[in-house]
Amino acid sequence: MKAVKKYFCNALLMTAAALLMRAVSVAFNVFVTGRLGADGMGLLTLVSSAYGFAVTFATSGISLAVTRMTAETVLTAPSGEAKRRLGYVMRTTVLYCLFFGVVGGCTLFFGADYIGGVLLGDARTVACLRLLAVTLPPTALTSAISGYFNACRRVYKNALSDFFGQTLKIALTAALLSTLLPTGVEYLLLSVVGGGAVAEAASFFLSLALYLQDKRRHFSKAEAAGGNAEGTELRADTPFAAASSLCGAALPVAFSSYLRSGLVTVEHILIPKALRIYGESYTQSLASYGTLHGMVMPVIMFPYAVIGPFSSLLVPELSESRARGQRARIRHIGGVVFRVTLLFAVGVAGLMMTFSRELGMALYGSEEAGRYIRMIAPVIPVMYLDTATDSMLKGLGEQLFCMRVNIIDSALSVVLVWLLVPRFGISGYAATIMISEVFNATLSICRLFRRADMAPHITDWLLRPALSSVLACASVRFAVNFVPRFYRAQGLLPTALFMICAAALYVLMLAVTNTVTSRDIGYMKGIFDG
Repeated sequence: MKAVKKYFCNALLMTAAALLMRAVSVAFNVFVTGRLGADGMGLLTLVSSAYGFAVTFATSGISLAVTRMTAETVLTAPSGEAKRRLGYVMRTTVLYCLFFGVVGGCTLFFGADYIGGVLLGDARTVACLRLLAVTLPPTALTSAISGYFNACRRVYKNALSDFFGQTLKIALTAALLSTLLPTGVEYLLLSVVGGGAVAEAASFFLSLALYLQDKRRHFSKAEAAGGNAEGTELRADTPFAAASSLCGAALPVAFSSYLRSGLVTVEHILIPKALRIYGESYTQSLASYGTLHGMVMPVIMFPYAVIGPFSSLLVPELSESRARGQRARIRHIGGVVFRVTLLFAVGVAGLMMTFSRELGMALYGSEEAGRYIRMIAPVIPVMYLDTATDSMLKGLGEQLFCMRVNIIDSALSVVLVWLLVPRFGISGYAATIMISEVFNATLSICRLFRRADMAPHITDWLLRPALSSVLACASVRFAVNFVPRFYRAQGLLPTALFMICAAALYVLMLAVTNTVTSRDIGYMKGIFDG
């Protein structure tokens, strides 16, 4: 029970930090949208898609590799071995990150003219890409340190670094946007990118300081679990073994990530071009693309901050359970994650669908944004469950399977964008998102069920939550529509109050339908009382 309590405490801390950061991020996104406009957000999203591929190359699977190496070879090492093995792992990690980070940064910097002017089709992106290039080495090193803290279950240090970086980014960007507001879209984009670049560097130095302090405190006497991990293919008892195992864990994921990230970048480049074939002007295509990706998707994914940390912490938990051969524990964890994720995601989907127009108007003053929220909301349970499933599969050593599925999914998305968007416009892209999410999730879930010997419980996991969500959201929607005082209420505060009422009613309906029982409540209480 103490281990479970530690897991929940770490996850709750990460949840609180993630919610705060995402709330601030969405508010900041609203602020940036007001300065850039929808077409400027589209241009910023194009830059982000190219930068995303560069980050994928710079990190090259290092975070997951460090998490697995630390969990399987350091924390489970015999007494007296942990400090030495950690040194081998981290020295190899630094060299790995510097190589890929520097190569990626140089490629992006010197290739910015071609990438921005030819591939992205807008010369205004070139300066932004060059500025982002210098952030790649510290980004890679920060990713490695994050993997170490995840493995050690000291995720509050990741949260502290992320919070510091996000706060600094917002402060710098807001100051630069205010200063450079009259000078055009290109300089406004540089303001956003520049604030993020400085914040990334500062976040790295804080992460490094936290790592060095953590290493001195927890490994000064070579603390460890005191036992050998059975059945693990990773080793770190010599420098060569550590380097070989790290590369063996990271590079297969990296190569698959390159292909997948490249396909995602191609998809994002194709969208504005396909929208122009559909009949929209260049500015209109950027605006539609920016509205869906730059404005709507952050809102759709915002609630995942509540359960996302629980999923990310499953990687070291399941990795350690797999190394120790604890199959029953793996099966139990999988069942709990599926149930909790769907209970949460089904409720969120109901809220987003019911109050989509109010959200679009309150956040962005855009009915179009509200329409896109309503279009994407039904697939929220699939999106959230797919992310949680991928985390569990990676903890079970199935990261290569995850990457294969993601590559196929990305290729499917490129084909669907090419086929649907020129005929149906942005609605065709919304359909692409839904089809690809269902495809990806189906393959991943089937794999996890076989790997963990799990069985689905459709009634408890999906049907009862769906019924509860429909009844709760429909009741509040009825009250809003037919009570004039409620119907005339506009703005973010009334919308938030309506959604809170619907969420509270949803929780009550879960109890009424016996979806959440007194036994569940007692178990949770026992975790924190123990």
